[in-house]
Amino acid sequence: MKPGISITCIGGAAVDRKYRALNAIRQGTSNPVLSERSFGGVARNVAENMARLGVTVSLASILGKDENGRAILDDLEGLGIGTQFMTISDRHATAEYVAVLQPDGELAVGLANMTIFDEMTPALLRRIEPDLQSSWFFADCNLPSETLHALVDIAHRQPLPLAIDAVSTPKVARLPRDLTGVGLLFLNLDEACAYLGASEEAPEKAAARLLACGATRVVLTLGKTGLVVADRSGVSQIGAVGAQIVDATGAGDALIGATLVALLKGHSLTEAAHLGTAAAALTVESTTSVRPDLSFALLETTLSLRADPTFEREPS
Repeated sequence: MKPGISITCIGGAAVDRKYRALNAIRQGTSNPVLSERSFGGVARNVAENMARLGVTVSLASILGKDENGRAILDDLEGLGIGTQFMTISDRHATAEYVAVLQPDGELAVGLANMTIFDEMTPALLRRIEPDLQSSWFFADCNLPSETLHALVDIAHRQPLPLAIDAVSTPKVARLPRDLTGVGLLFLNLDEACAYLGASEEAPEKAAARLLACGATRVVLTLGKTGLVVADRSGVSQIGAVGAQIVDATGAGDALIGATLVALLKGHSLTEAAHLGTAAAALTVESTTSVRPDLSFALLETTLSLRADPTFEREPS
């Protein structure tokens, strides 16, 4: 890894709460539950994965002036993630996602308060100007469209190494139609089709079309069959690494974090994506959204030991 190189992650940070009912949920009355709290958000999860893999990383996001916001800040500092670009809002509460689950784990109702992310305007980018010459950047599409447009434009003009994750089918539409400036785009096939305005598309063709839109490199995930990587040298498919799934939450974030760290270490895109699939496999075998014992040595060992790879379901 080059001396002095760090990564700044820009995007979502949230509190995730799960309430699992002890008995079938009954409407209109109190239900006994088991509860747990964790920290989430794509950019936050990617930053934690990178920190656990030994990279100097900072997070640029927005929190409310509340207990949830203080808890996230304390957790980031405990992980060694830089918080110098974090913003505190006086207007909105810290982003929160609440999942109420049936006893078997099936989602009964999900509640999301993400209004605070609307405050992540292009002014946020001025806060990270001190790192513009020394850092790689990762952004998620939780950012408002105008902020994503401004970030891609800055990356094009500087130029800056910028990676972006689509997050979801609706949010990929926030990206500009001209992807020039996007050094690496992470998305799944549904998100690719939504961006390209196609009802259906072969993965290799979708990846090639995204390159034609201006992206320098593309990692297109395909669930249990693995993923497709594409750059100017061509398009190739990589199989997923076998795993016994405990909880698929965070697998996609692990894939992104490990792929970017491997690229920083000088691996090719194909090699880096292979290591990313190992990170995803290790994460789905954990009860947490970021595996606490994650290390680069563990990625390399996992990749070397597991053959005939398959995923049981698509990483989140």
